[in-house]
Amino acid sequence: MNNYCLEVIRADLTQTRTIELPGPAELTLAHGEAVISVKRFGLTANNITYGVAGDIIGYWQFFPAEGDYGRIPVWGVGTVIDPGQTDLKAGDEYYGYYPMASYLVVKPTHVTARGFTDGAEHRGALPPTYNQYSLMTAANGFDRQHDSHRMVYYPLFITGFVLDDYLFDHDFFNADKIILSSASSKTSFSLAFLLKRNRERHVVGLTSSGNKAFVESMGLYDEVVTYDTVETMDASSNIAYVDMAGNRKVLESVHHHFGDNVTCSCGVGITHWDSRDGAEPSNLPGAKPTMFFAPTQIQKRHKEWGPEKLQAEMQNAWTEFLDSVDGWVTINERKGADQMRETYQEVLHGAAPDQSFAISL
Repeated sequence: MNNYCLEVIRADLTQTRTIELPGPAELTLAHGEAVISVKRFGLTANNITYGVAGDIIGYWQFFPAEGDYGRIPVWGVGTVIDPGQTDLKAGDEYYGYYPMASYLVVKPTHVTARGFTDGAEHRGALPPTYNQYSLMTAANGFDRQHDSHRMVYYPLFITGFVLDDYLFDHDFFNADKIILSSASSKTSFSLAFLLKRNRERHVVGLTSSGNKAFVESMGLYDEVVTYDTVETMDASSNIAYVDMAGNRKVLESVHHHFGDNVTCSCGVGITHWDSRDGAEPSNLPGAKPTMFFAPTQIQKRHKEWGPEKLQAEMQNAWTEFLDSVDGWVTINERKGADQMRETYQEVLHGAAPDQSFAISL
């Protein structure tokens, strides 16, 4: 199978199939379309969140599949192999949002020296952040020795960056403590890194007993607490709860323990995708849980700061993060359709927190 795509059953993410795609040379491109070969991509628990929230936020719409199947998006690197009648150039490489597939047909618009936007009709109503593809040049801030880091960490780090800014923008919702669930996840430890770097707040990491030692070893959290000991925490302080786990039992435990001292309850991820049973969030005491959507805050700062300042702030923070992250997590390189499928199942069922994956096709 030379050209292929991994698909999952939308209602049961454990069920997958690898379908064969026609060769790029067999495609009949419409005017304004181009073909990008997907070379490599990162695979993390964040991608599982895309699948769990696929119908809620619209992730299934980026790369439509047939019937009950869906194509989970990933962040990766692609090379233009057929520019068609567009302003793209063969051989140019782009970082962006791809399916787990050998290639992607795009409809480039707003092509500049920085990148382009996929103007495909089915993506028109989707968040602009996910439709942008960045040309991977040094002028655009790409250090090619860190391609794997970019694919594995950057989307999650930027979510952490935006969360840090969001909390700061709202004066931390008058909270003395910031509690992060799924503390071993890449988004959580990115946020913890930024809070430690930028802010004077007590940061608590919630994690499983099995991951507690790893989370403590990172040195990012002022306190590490396991999910089964939430009730032992001092409940007298105002807290902002940033929920990466999406575990309703844990959410319920935090809200009932801290009560009205929960001044912010911010849902971000669903790393505990198989633990969604529990009390209706809107009925819990304290601040009502709301979903955080990073592109909204990015667009706000884009308008207020301008794109140059926003990019400079992100790049400076990212550079500092790169100096530390290899001391915490190892990136494993995998290759081909079989290893892609096996790695997906490994991530779905909970890979070790000190391991990450980059897939080459």
